Amino acid sequence: MFFDQELGLFQISPVSQTELFEEMFQKLYQAGCVKESYLEGITSREAEYPTGLEFNGVGFAIPHTDSAHVNKSQICFASLQEPVVFQDMTDKSREIEVKLVFMLAMASPHEQVETLQNLMTLFTDEDKVQQLQKLTTQAELMTLLNASGVQ
Repeated sequence: MFFDQELGLFQISPVSQTELFEEMFQKLYQAGCVKESYLEGITSREAEYPTGLEFNGVGFAIPHTDSAHVNKSQICFASLQEPVVFQDMTDKSREIEVKLVFMLAMASPHEQVETLQNLMTLFTDEDKVQQLQKLTTQAELMTLLNASGVQ
C-alpha cells in the first residue's frame, strides 16, 4: 500500500512550487522513503516533464522521478488552500492552478504506471474530487482512497 506511511499534508499554503516540493520531500525523507537526491530529481524532472493536469476545472499535479532516488514506494498527498502554478503535462506553454498534489515515490517503474492509471480514474470522479479538496485528516484520505481503489 503506497499510503501506509500516512504522509498527508492538508490545507497547506506553500507560496511556490519549490516550497511545496520541499515540504512534501521532507515528509517522504523523514519517513525513510526517499534519498536525499529525491528533491533534486523531482525538481529537475518537473522542469523537463511537467505534471500538471486539469479535470473538470480542478488542477492536479503528480510529480515523480526516477526510482533510483527512492528507498520504499510511497505517495505523499497535499491539498492546498491556494493554488500553486504547474505547467500542463501535455502543453508546457499552458499553466494550471493546482490544488491537489500526489507526489509519487515508486521503487519500481511498473508501480508508477498502475498508480498513475488509478489516480486518473479518481480524478475523473467529480464527487470524490470535491471530497479530496475538503479533507483535513489522514483517516479521511485513507477512507476515500480505499473506496476509490487507490492504495
